[in-house]
Amino acid sequence: MKNEDQPIESSAEAETDRLVRDASWALENGLPARDLVPMLNKLMQRAEPGSLPWRFACQELAEQLVEADPWRAALIVRRLLADGESDRAWAVLGLCLALLGHARSSLSAYRRALALAPHCAEYAHNVGHLLDAGLNRPKDALRYLNQAHRSLPSDVEIAASLAHALVRLGREAEARALLAPRLSVPEVEELLARWT
Repeated sequence: MKNEDQPIESSAEAETDRLVRDASWALENGLPARDLVPMLNKLMQRAEPGSLPWRFACQELAEQLVEADPWRAALIVRRLLADGESDRAWAVLGLCLALLGHARSSLSAYRRALALAPHCAEYAHNVGHLLDAGLNRPKDALRYLNQAHRSLPSDVEIAASLAHALVRLGREAEARALLAPRLSVPEVEELLARWT
């Protein structure tokens, strides 16, 4: 006998739940973008705007599209941010804007992401890298690059970004000492020669 107090799940809700499960499984199992993008598109179109499934679809779809189609990814993530902000959404927008050549706007987006997640080394690194390489402000970049390096001292990319800013500030010996434990001598010398 049917319980009158228990709501019956609509077919639209059931389909949305199935789409979320399918997309989650695909993400967990590393399916390529060619398989994920249609699934996430369908979920984004079918889910109620503002709902958790819709937010999930928007975020994941923007992340899947960011390198291949940064303009479209930026449009999707802006819709997501209009519904409520998150550090991940701001970070994706920052990357989209950087890829589209908008360094100042990218910096603003990454700063917002960092404000929401102040201990995220990746966001600090991106802020520092944009200040140094994108906006020619290596002195301002040091604070963020040092923060990122303290959080992830073994990350070679972060160390290289910090070394780059140090070289630009005339602190080549510090840059060499920073890179030496992470790269071979020829690799260190090649980088320093390229940056000076």
